[in-house]
Amino acid sequence: MTPQQITLIILLLAAFALFINGKLPPDLVAMLTLMAGVLFNVISPNDAFLGFANPAVITVAAILVLTKALQ
Repeated sequence: MTPQQITLIILLLAAFALFINGKLPPDLVAMLTLMAGVLFNVISPNDAFLGFANPAVITVAAILVLTKALQ
């Protein structure tokens, strides 16, 4: 296994542990995992933020904002 693969596995296990733990909000865990992937050169910065341009991501973000506003 390459060092990048080992780093990715460690990042994913840490993210799963934080998701299961539930002490941090899921969106924060996802962003921290993304930032760690960029910092450890697992993914390039361009690829990391390319997904935010996807209409599905924008729709989910809008639904989260609306849900919070209704609460």
